[in-house]
Amino acid sequence: MSEIKALGYLGFSIADKEAWRDYAENILGVSVDDHDNGDMSLRVDSYAWRIKLKHSDHNHLDYVGWEVSDKQDLESLKSRLHEHSIAFEIGSDELAKSRQVKELIVFYDPDGTRCEAFYGPLQLTNQPFVSPKGFRFITGEQGLGHIVLITKDHAAQEAFYTQLLGFKVSDYINTEIVPGKPLSITFLRCNGRHHSLALAPVPIPAKVAHIMLQVDDVDDVGRAMDAAEKAGTHFSFTLGRHSNDEMLSFYTLSPSGFDVEFGWGAIEVDDDSWHVKVHHTNSAWGHKFQRPPRK
Repeated sequence: MSEIKALGYLGFSIADKEAWRDYAENILGVSVDDHDNGDMSLRVDSYAWRIKLKHSDHNHLDYVGWEVSDKQDLESLKSRLHEHSIAFEIGSDELAKSRQVKELIVFYDPDGTRCEAFYGPLQLTNQPFVSPKGFRFITGEQGLGHIVLITKDHAAQEAFYTQLLGFKVSDYINTEIVPGKPLSITFLRCNGRHHSLALAPVPIPAKVAHIMLQVDDVDDVGRAMDAAEKAGTHFSFTLGRHSNDEMLSFYTLSPSGFDVEFGWGAIEVDDDSWHVKVHHTNSAWGHKFQRPPRK
């Protein structure tokens, strides 16, 4: 398996801070911390932060943080990147301080996504995470959750993450999530979570299709749905259960235009017994696509 152990953190530029604050606290049930530089960070567990939101005049994925176990694994990853002529930078002390990690490196995937590999994230064990909604999130060895990237060069992206970074393919879905637009999605894992990364060749300019947060109580999915309905939040996909990871979830449109999947009950993958599958449907039931309202 890869030196990369989990999806550690995500960074976004966002245009509407207050909309995000309301969405994060009242729909997703994560805690929000404000910083002196105007950034906001979101917590879901003992880590100092998991999602960083930088106020901007546009919405954009800034970086994806992949966690490794220790300095030895970071050095091993650096060596492999060098062997394959993949340029990388050693993160400065200032950058490490801002990310609240011990050390990190920065490199880019074939589609230009900024990747940060790090170890030694700050733990706030003296400041336990308290969800505004009472939710408990599944993180730990499985990491933050997952992210689905829109690919420009799908084959190059899949080769980069599997052959170079060591992710394993869990399965593929060949389907039409949006009617009339067939696509093949690749699901990749780096731990027991069915996928920490998925690659989707959708012909749109966005870089992110969605991110996912998982809770440990199915009733919290219902509570989050109720909160989203009350707030008038757009549901991009209705409640459903996925065919591959068996997640029971729904999707809402974030204030930045990408979706957030909120789910429960995904399977865990055992490398010794798992074999790659191909699915022809995204979900066993539900997950009906709903077009966003016209502006």
